[in-house]
Amino acid sequence: MSDIIGLISNNLIQIISTIITGVIGYLGIRLKNLCQEFIQEKIKRDIVEKTVKYVEQVGKNLNCSEKKEKALEKSLEWMKEKKISISDTELEILIESAVNCL
Repeated sequence: MSDIIGLISNNLIQIISTIITGVIGYLGIRLKNLCQEFIQEKIKRDIVEKTVKYVEQVGKNLNCSEKKEKALEKSLEWMKEKKISISDTELEILIESAVNCL
């Protein structure tokens, strides 16, 4: 028993530094993932807002449902080019939100 305590006390600094390194590494990965999610959401909103403005400008003679379909189509096309995945529901919500802000 005293051998184990002696071994632990001799290597205490290495044990603590290993634990601290692991915790800092985990926190760094979590922070990176949160930042990436935030950036992805901002890019999605920007794409949808610009697409809605584009459809409003180009499709003056289209009715509301045609404009919505055009905005869905163009937004999805642009996001696929940027390799951004988005659900249909999320895209519809973002478009409705962007239209409401006009």
